[in-house]
Amino acid sequence: MDITFLEKSAKLYNTDIIDGWEKLYKKKIFYLYNTLKTFFSGNSALELGCGDGEMTKIISKDFKNLTVVDGSLKFIDEAKAKLNRPNIDFQHSTFENFSTDKTFDIIFMCHILEHLSDPTYILKKAKKWLKKSGKILIAVPNAKSLHRAVGVKMGLLDSEYSLNSQDKKLGHLRVYDINTLSNDITSAGLKVAHWGGGMLKPLSNRQIESQWSDELIDAYFEMGKSFPEICSELY
Repeated sequence: MDITFLEKSAKLYNTDIIDGWEKLYKKKIFYLYNTLKTFFSGNSALELGCGDGEMTKIISKDFKNLTVVDGSLKFIDEAKAKLNRPNIDFQHSTFENFSTDKTFDIIFMCHILEHLSDPTYILKKAKKWLKKSGKILIAVPNAKSLHRAVGVKMGLLDSEYSLNSQDKKLGHLRVYDINTLSNDITSAGLKVAHWGGGMLKPLSNRQIESQWSDELIDAYFEMGKSFPEICSELY
């Protein structure tokens, strides 16, 4: 993982990357949390990649012990300042270099696989950190999302798998579909127990934030349950 780029991206996160769709951003995190919560078990969790700490803040209430790992010192420092809680152990490390003797009931890998040069390697490492009945909860952007298909039709993307400007700012190396995601998971010796989709998203985040009511946004989150293959993200 490119630490220099990671720190650069972290500095842009609130001022550029999520600027103009802050409310939708928090809705997406909360909706993903509520979706994943149905799979929670046990008292210990590992979060690989905390970003600005929004998801960390929520899940820290569900686990007695939470270990949080991020390669960005800026993100770690901000999350620590925001979440001074005794049950959270913050670790500044790349996923490639991180090691622990602990095992966990739940491992969160939300929006990290698309950043990694070798996602299968990290999945294999995560498998070793799981308790016998543990689960890895994964979320990634979806190449087959409706808004990306619209982008292709408009000539804004060469294909659904092309990286758009937001992908590049975030340091994404790929965009998954359910088949490529499943392939990486099974290549690591893991199995897919369940999968689904997040929000059905026909427009950009900023367009939705500026033009849609809360009720309409919530309806499109719910629509995602019926059309997971073309949602904006997969879990």
